[in-house]
Amino acid sequence: MSSQINPLEILLPEQMGAADRWTIEGGVPGYDLMETAGAAVARAALDLLEEQTGSSASGMVCILCGPGNNGGDGFVAARLLEEEGWSAMVGCSVDVSELHGDAALAADDWGEEVYPLSSGLWQDCDLVIDALFGAGLDRPVVGELAELIERLNESGLPVVSVDLPSGVEGGSGLVRGSAVKAARSVTFFRYKPGHLLYPGAAYCGQVEVAQIGIEPEVLDECGYTALLNDPVLWQDELPDALRPLETIDPFRLADHKFQRGHCLVVCGGVSSTGAARLAAHASLRAGAGLVTLAPPQEAVPVVASQVTSIMIAPLGDLASFEMILREKSYSSVLLGPGMGLDGERAALVKRSLDDDLAVVLDADALRLVAQGGKEGLAIVRASVAAQSGRLVLTPHEGEFEALFPDLSHKVRTEKGFSKLECVRMASERIGAVIVLKGADSVIANPDGGAVVQSFGVPYLATAGSGDVLAGIVAGLMAQGLSAFDAACAGAWLHAQTGSLAGPGAISQDLPNLLPSVYSKLFQSAPSDES
Repeated sequence: MSSQINPLEILLPEQMGAADRWTIEGGVPGYDLMETAGAAVARAALDLLEEQTGSSASGMVCILCGPGNNGGDGFVAARLLEEEGWSAMVGCSVDVSELHGDAALAADDWGEEVYPLSSGLWQDCDLVIDALFGAGLDRPVVGELAELIERLNESGLPVVSVDLPSGVEGGSGLVRGSAVKAARSVTFFRYKPGHLLYPGAAYCGQVEVAQIGIEPEVLDECGYTALLNDPVLWQDELPDALRPLETIDPFRLADHKFQRGHCLVVCGGVSSTGAARLAAHASLRAGAGLVTLAPPQEAVPVVASQVTSIMIAPLGDLASFEMILREKSYSSVLLGPGMGLDGERAALVKRSLDDDLAVVLDADALRLVAQGGKEGLAIVRASVAAQSGRLVLTPHEGEFEALFPDLSHKVRTEKGFSKLECVRMASERIGAVIVLKGADSVIANPDGGAVVQSFGVPYLATAGSGDVLAGIVAGLMAQGLSAFDAACAGAWLHAQTGSLAGPGAISQDLPNLLPSVYSKLFQSAPSDES
């Protein structure tokens, strides 16, 4: 649970290309960048073999080179590994006479035989370096190259991929034809979307970001597409009540529960109260001073027998909801978990969106919006919550498809769209922050900002986990966090609870782990002097 280790900016392949060009135009020879990149690949190969065998003193390595700069990095790595006492077998997808620029210089410096690509190259090798394509892949890997990759995957040999595993598209993480399954990938300067978005992320293995001489200032010129979710983005915005006692502003020590926000969670009927109870519990554990559950009258005994710290406000029709909103000073409302899909519930969603509240829509609330089609999206976009920037939607892929069928997982896969770009487009379309949940959750706001939560935790694949996430976000918004900060912090905190819970976790476990997560978060925070 350490703080920032790698830079947070995520670059598209074309942005990375611009960073290279700006650096070279600034006076750094391109071949110097290639030499440094190849050295990083060679080090990664040595480290991987030592981890797997206990020794990296010597051995045989196979380097598969492509026709571009990625292949040039491979030639440099081959030369440096031989200087370390390894034997290297180099294969190239083209004749070396067809190489250009820095890649041709690297092949010349290698100076030894280069073989046509074949599976026979790695027969006696301890490790393979994949330097075929990298992030700039612009066509599917098919035919003989695809067969070669399949044989490499079947060999069981450890593979280090240069930049990205060949066959993974750098800008989207989609697999184009066949793709190498790497044990380690070495990329340069910054992450690319393909390292973080599935299915490509699964092919990358452990990803190392090597700094090769490109200065951070080039980001002002080339830009970036998104950020990695990291506490450095939102930790300073967390309220005092969540911080270690000795660090709290003395003037905030006398704060009472009403100053920590009041979250209202709309509850479903007798047989479906569990989801809302999970969300309410998570909201309270996330730091909200008060949380109220609003179940139908007939469900009140069920809810009352299951909650202690959470208040109950019986809910009837829309008029009774109006009364609930007027009676208490709520700062956020969560609608959706186990709520139901009838017309009365749709009226509650619309009413909440037009109140002066921070709003989180999840589960059934999202389905209700989707049932309205384009008109439903337009109503949400024109709502007070959206216009004031205090609206978060937390769909899983099925709910996202119901809302935005043209941006669904199926369409993205068929048409080669990036999940990152599709969530960004959806957020702009509906005018709300969207958290598209998954092992590679993407969080986007209507202004175009986006964050990728790459810390996928399989233990969270359990019923009710999403309700907990929605509750955390609503609890943070109740305390005054902005929609985007609450969404990013909520996704990170949720992943950490899943990691702590471990195998066999169930949703009830997760909220009670939030105090430990907060404690460890602030213990690992960088000091002002760092």
